[in-house]
Amino acid sequence: MDIQSLKTLMEINAMQTLGSLQSSPSNSNNSSLFSELLGEVLHVNEDSSSLYNESSLIYSGNSPVFIPSNINFQNGSFTNAITSFSSKTGLSSNYDEIIQRASEKFNLPEKLISSVIKQESGFNASAISTAGASGLMQIMPGTAKYLGINNIFDPEENIMGGAKYLRQMLNQFDGNIETALAAYNAGPGAVKKYDGIPPYKETQDYVRKVMNYFQA
Repeated sequence: MDIQSLKTLMEINAMQTLGSLQSSPSNSNNSSLFSELLGEVLHVNEDSSSLYNESSLIYSGNSPVFIPSNINFQNGSFTNAITSFSSKTGLSSNYDEIIQRASEKFNLPEKLISSVIKQESGFNASAISTAGASGLMQIMPGTAKYLGINNIFDPEENIMGGAKYLRQMLNQFDGNIETALAAYNAGPGAVKKYDGIPPYKETQDYVRKVMNYFQA
């Protein structure tokens, strides 16, 4: 299906519905024309009783949202757009496989790693903070060197390195997730100094937001 053509046809129909085309007979003719053109774009057969058959309503489980099986968008652009949207608004992303492997390697919940990534970079592998933290898990250059990360913008290295560091923070602070997150954000020294989450608004907001994603 040509998405742009369908979009244009839908806009024409919307204009008709809103009364942009004033003449009643003209509206009737144009409505028929719209139906004819829409049917042509969708390749609907004259003997079809509906646009979608029952089999098209079965969710295959292979995409983030339901897409009727008899709609075939060119070059998968629609599916790619949906995947991109999901990665920006939820915790599902193109990095799920890496996150799963990091979870297994460092004994961390997948959702915790995803929650940190969402808060840190919004799943943007090219993100750079004003302080110089970079990549999906916003790792500082010095920390990246300590973790053995060669390319901080490589999703695999960044997620594996960030997960390793998060595991170290959990081990250091007796498995307390909130304290470990505070250490990830403000550094373990600040957590030790205040014997818990430091009284920094940025860190407190950070811990709260990540925990909200994690517990949702």
